[in-house]
Amino acid sequence: MSLLREHPLGEPVPDTVHAVCVSLPKMADVIGYEERHPETMAAVKFGYPRFVFHDYVVKAANLAAKRHDVVGRAVYAVTSAAAAWALAEYVSADSHAILPEADFVMVHFPDTPEVRKQAKAFLQHTGGSISSRQAEDYLHAADHNFPIQEEDSFAGDEEAHVLGALRQYIDSKHLYIANCGMNAFYATIRAVSEMQRPRGKTLYLQLGWLYLDTQKVLSELLQSGDEVIVQLDVFDLEAIDQIFEEHGDKLAAVVTELPTNPLVQTPDFEHLSALCQKYDTVRIFDPSVAGIANVDALPFCDVLVTSLTKYAASQADVMIGAVAVNEGSVFADELAPAIRRLVEPPYPRDLARLAAQIDEMPQVVAQQNENAAKVVEYLEAHPAVGKVFHPKKSDSAKHFSELARTDASLGCIVTFELEKPLVDFYDKSTVVKGPSFGTDYTMMCPFLYLAHYDLVSNDFGRAYLKERGLNPELIRLSIGTEPFEEIQAALEAGLSD
Repeated sequence: MSLLREHPLGEPVPDTVHAVCVSLPKMADVIGYEERHPETMAAVKFGYPRFVFHDYVVKAANLAAKRHDVVGRAVYAVTSAAAAWALAEYVSADSHAILPEADFVMVHFPDTPEVRKQAKAFLQHTGGSISSRQAEDYLHAADHNFPIQEEDSFAGDEEAHVLGALRQYIDSKHLYIANCGMNAFYATIRAVSEMQRPRGKTLYLQLGWLYLDTQKVLSELLQSGDEVIVQLDVFDLEAIDQIFEEHGDKLAAVVTELPTNPLVQTPDFEHLSALCQKYDTVRIFDPSVAGIANVDALPFCDVLVTSLTKYAASQADVMIGAVAVNEGSVFADELAPAIRRLVEPPYPRDLARLAAQIDEMPQVVAQQNENAAKVVEYLEAHPAVGKVFHPKKSDSAKHFSELARTDASLGCIVTFELEKPLVDFYDKSTVVKGPSFGTDYTMMCPFLYLAHYDLVSNDFGRAYLKERGLNPELIRLSIGTEPFEEIQAALEAGLSD
């Protein structure tokens, strides 16, 4: 049955307790979700797993607290002792305790609003929480009446199968699977810091407006004394050159996305690579937006980090990521073992679930690319649509083509501005509405409302976004594998008068 229809508020998409997407069908629901309106949150039991503590994860933490006679504390179930210590170090609390429990680690703090805010932010940005499947198994072990979600799972060596599939696109012996893409990035930043700080390199260059949590790791989770320089215009080579001329001796790493999220811009990565090599600066590139099956970024960077929740896990029911170190990098011998040590591996059932669907990636990506080209043409000709952003647009086209694996490679992400009120389009369209992308079904979100509600919800923030080329009402569309005519009809329901 097609998912191109309206889904009730809070419905997981697909229909599984492990779905990474939850339906937010109306703009009022988006605002209610961001502002934590009780009536909205009562309907939203699940959400994008790093942004919302899954109901099972909360239950697992509460059960662990009960078993350890912990009362009146803020309790978290995290993946490892290392993750627990990192969380405890980040949270400003008078006290904390770290206790092993089953196959995870429980951390608890005084229960204050500030502690809860800090702990949630840290776990969101770093991927340190246990997964819903790990929580499910823990709860089932405690009570065999607790249900286990029925799903296809790979029978065999799931890690070998996933690595084999990934190595069709990522040619490196230094390839490590993480429990999510953000943990892959966080581990990489920590490894780079360990290597570069003794050399006096403590600056990081963020190139472009990047994914929210990537920006947060750079702005809030660097080691003490490390700093970030932000260059939003990825095409301003003069400004980039000047940054290297002034700070090159202290630049530890450059972080960018190929292409960026949400404007789908591809910088001149060859020019950037030459600068990095001149100044011994690590190149950290993230191709998640287009996906590793569409772009070949590893030859141009030292470290590639990517989310596999997108494209590889196209059924949208598992959080997972990967990081690869370029074997030819001058930093490989130092970075590879450090990243391997620091990354949080996926829970076995999550890895098995990815293994069960990763072989579909080539077919899914090919159909997404075909549909995306048609959707771009449709949107660019529509009177209700303003600017359309895609990888082959204007300044990005040349650079993207140099990364693209085929002429058809495009990726599933298209973002666009509207010539009509956002609420009219959003509420009437009949695609899935929620976070994430790279799924085999078409979905969309008012990206800046979900990623930067603190900015879109006030005049100052909206002006700040506009000054940086970001329309607060921007729509991010993730194109699926349905027949194009059905996707067009679902969008037209919102675009037509």
